[in-house]
Amino acid sequence: MTRLRNVLLAALFAPALAIAADPPVVVKFTDLSKFSDFRNSVAPGPREREGLAGILQRYLEREGAERIPPNTRLLVTITDVDMAGEFRLGSSDVRVIREIYPPRIELDFKLVRADGGTEKEGHRELRDSTFMWGSSPMSNESMRYEKELLDGWLRREFAPPKRSANANR
Repeated sequence: MTRLRNVLLAALFAPALAIAADPPVVVKFTDLSKFSDFRNSVAPGPREREGLAGILQRYLEREGAERIPPNTRLLVTITDVDMAGEFRLGSSDVRVIREIYPPRIELDFKLVRADGGTEKEGHRELRDSTFMWGSSPMSNESMRYEKELLDGWLRREFAPPKRSANANR
C-alpha cells in the first residue's frame, strides 16, 4: 500500500519538479542573419549577432524570472529585431538614434504551468515610438532601448516583479 502511495505521489508532483529543475525562462532566436537590423556595425558577422542575442537573452531570462507567476515557465522565441536608430548611408559604424527610428522586436511566447498546461501564449510585435522620452541620454548601456522595450512587455503581459510586491509589506 505504501509503495502505491509513493508511486501516486511521485506521479502527482513530477510536473512541478520538472518545472522547478528547468530554468524559469528559456529564450531562443530564429535565424539571426534574417533579422531586420541586429548589428552594431555596417557589415556585421555572425559573432556580432550572437553577442547581441546573448545580451537580450540574459536580460530576458533574468527579468522574466522576476515577473512570471510561481510554478510557471516562460518560453520565448524572438523572431525579429530592428534596433533603435539607423546607420547613415556612407557612415562608418555610427548608429544615429532619432525618434523616427524606434526599436522593434517580434516574439512568440508560451507560459507553461507546472502541470504542463498552457497558461498563456501568443505572438507580439513590440514597438515604442516614445523610446527616447524615458531614457537618459547619458546612459551608454548596450541595447538599452531594446531592453526597455522587453521590460515594458514583461510589465504589461505578466505580474509586477516579485521583489516589488514584497518590498512594501
